[in-house]
Amino acid sequence: MKAVILAAGLGTRLRPLTFFIPKPLAFINSKPLISHVIEWLRLNGVREIAVVGFYMQVLLERFLSERHPDVVFFKSRKLLGTAGQLYYAKEWVDGDVAVVNTDVLTNLDLKYPLELHKRESALLTIVGQRYKASLRFGVLEVENAVLRAWREKPSFEYITSTGIYIISAEAVKKLGEEFLDMNTFAASLMPRVAVYIAREAYFHDVGTLEDLQRGSALGTRGLKP
Repeated sequence: MKAVILAAGLGTRLRPLTFFIPKPLAFINSKPLISHVIEWLRLNGVREIAVVGFYMQVLLERFLSERHPDVVFFKSRKLLGTAGQLYYAKEWVDGDVAVVNTDVLTNLDLKYPLELHKRESALLTIVGQRYKASLRFGVLEVENAVLRAWREKPSFEYITSTGIYIISAEAVKKLGEEFLDMNTFAASLMPRVAVYIAREAYFHDVGTLEDLQRGSALGTRGLKP
C-alpha cells in the first residue's frame, strides 16, 4: 500500500511559528512532525510515500530531499482543500492508498482500517475515534414556552474524524484541480464510505502551539503500532 501525506496547509493556528516554517517542519522533541508521520508509516509497512506541499513548499522539499530522499514530493499550484489536494498526486496513486495529515501523532495499526476497506468494497474509509464532550451549562428542553426537561451539564458522545483515511485509486483518479474538502468528498462517495472506529489507538492532534507543547511532554514512545 502507498501513502500520501497532506502537507499543504497554512498552519494558521500555529502562528507565529508558521510565519517562518511550514507546519510539517514544527518540532516535537528532536524531530519535525512530518518525520514522525513518515516513521509511523514505515512501522506500518508502508514503503512508498508521497508528500503533497503548498505553503513554503521549497523548504519542505529541501528537507525531504536531505532527510527522506526516498519520499516523493509533489508541488501544488494552489490550495485545493483536504481532499482536492490529492489531485497533484493522483497519477502516482494506484490501488488503495493511506492518506494522512501531518498534524496527528498516532500508533494506529493501519491493517485494521485497510481490512475493513477491502471487506466493505469501500471507495473511502475514514478512521474515526469516539469523543465525549460535556457542556458547562444546563440544557433546557422547551415547548411553547413550557419547560419539558432540564438536563444539567449533559455529556454527548460523537465519532470524530482523525484525519487518517484509506482511499481507493478509483476515487482519487476522478479528482479535478478544484477545491474539495474531505467531508464533501465523502458525501459524494456515499454509500461506499466505511468508518473504522479506532478504540485502542492513541491520537494526539497538533493544531495549536499548546498542542505542540503537550505533544513534546507526552513524547512519541507510543507511535509503534
